Parts: sequence; structure tokens; C-alpha cells
Amino acid sequence: MALVNMNDMLLRARQENYAVGAFDLINLEFAEAIIAGAVQRRAPVILSTAAVHFDYVNMKSLAPSLVRLAEEAPIPVALHLDHGTDLEMAIQAIRLGYTGIQIDTAHLPFEDNIRQTREVVKVAHAVGVSVEGELGYVSGHEGDHSSRVVGEEPIYTDAEQAAAFATATGVDCLAVSVGTVHGLMKGEPRIDFERLRSIRDRISVPLVIHGGSGLTANTYGQLVSNGMCKINFYAELSKAAVDSIRNRLSLHSGTNSITQALADMRSAVQQSVERKIEIWGCGGKA
Repeated sequence: MALVNMNDMLLRARQENYAVGAFDLINLEFAEAIIAGAVQRRAPVILSTAAVHFDYVNMKSLAPSLVRLAEEAPIPVALHLDHGTDLEMAIQAIRLGYTGIQIDTAHLPFEDNIRQTREVVKVAHAVGVSVEGELGYVSGHEGDHSSRVVGEEPIYTDAEQAAAFATATGVDCLAVSVGTVHGLMKGEPRIDFERLRSIRDRISVPLVIHGGSGLTANTYGQLVSNGMCKINFYAELSKAAVDSIRNRLSLHSGTNSITQALADMRSAVQQSVERKIEIWGCGGKA
């Protein structure tokens, strides 16, 4: 198929009651594994690059390869900026070929969040790029950094504010905080499904969950059935990749083959992607 607008994916997901995976990647091997998993399951997919990783990932260098992979894939692929910090970063991503932008100013006062999000929406919509806003605060650790703490306690999204925010900004989808956490944690977070249903019933745009790793199949099912259309996913992919490399070294302690280690990593990431696609109900939707 081709590189597509993320909003087209999510509107169909909302209508047909499934969720599309937005898999954060940190290199080309991750991207190829994510697409391979989606192709295997005949699912639409979102290649996502998180701003928190830009200390290690050169966005300008990687983006052309991601665009090429998406354009050549036999499934719908969107290219998304995760946790974009400001208008300047959003414009850079748009110029590089991204079809979806998240502007994350949820840490700001409500009116400032609206104002800055609306600025990005105005620019992005002018060139046919969809925008994800965020309201509320998902706790935990972003990316691979235990030092990058988002917050000790989550700030849950208020349903009435969510409705006002979506209307005032014109966002295409909205990330909300209902109890998930960034990263992996012991045990499972307690999801406020009543709050989620209240938000879903008040706004017309698709909903997004951040901190999508480490949940049970039952919890994922409840999230999807209560309106979640996009699930952000990274921590489990990172763990799968690291575990595969550890396993390779333990079985072949004398190896010097980086190519085999990367092949193992790609296989592990692809398997993780395929499992989640099936759980989220988007298999066969391409």
C-alpha cells in the first residue's frame, strides 16, 4: 500500500472496535521487524519515534529510510512523532515525511496546553498531517531512562476537560491518562475504566493510551472495547531485544557475530509485535 495519514487508520479502528499499535523504534532493525510483524498479521501499523530517544537516534538520518519502508510495505503504515515537545519539532517531522504528530504539552496549565496544541494543529492540518494531543499525566519512566521520571503519581484525565480540549484544539486523536504507566512495572496498573468510558462518551475523536506495555490480554481487551484506538508500545519491545542478545551471548559466549545478534533481535521484536496485533484485534485489517 503506502505511507498513510494516521487519522484514517484510527477512525476505522474506532468504527470497527480494534486498536492499532504505535510501536516506538530506535533503529532500522526495529522498524523492519515491526513492519514484518504487521505484514505477517495483515495489520495496519504505526512506526513511532519518540523525542526522548533523539539523543541516540538521528531523526533526520533515520526518517528517509522509514518513509521508504512505509511506501514499499504491502500494508498501511503511518509514521508518527511521539511526545513531540514543541512546534519547531513538529514542523521538522512534517518536513521529513511524518504523517502523524503528537504534541505533548500536557504538563502545562490547561489553557497553555490548548494554545500550543492548537498551533501545531493549524500547521499540520494545512499539509494533511494528523495531530495527537494529550491531556493528563501518565507516570513512570519514558524510553530507556530510569532517570527520566514523568511523575510519581499520574494525573488522571477529566472527562469534561477532555471534551473541551478536543473541541478547542481540533486534534484528530487524544491521549488520556486512566491508570497506565510508562515502562514496565511489577504487577499491573489499576485502570479506571469508568473514567475511560466517561471520556469516550463525551468526545468524538479516537482515544490513545500511553504506557501500553505490561498489561494482560484481558486488560487490553477492556481498553479496546471502551474506546482505545491507538496503543503506544515500547518497553516490552526493548526488553525482548535485550533478552534476545543476552540469550545469544549465553549460548555462544565466544561469538563475534553482530549480524546474528541483530537477526535474533529482529526476530524477537517481530514476535512481540505479532502477539500484540492479535490481542488488539487489528490482525487482518490491512
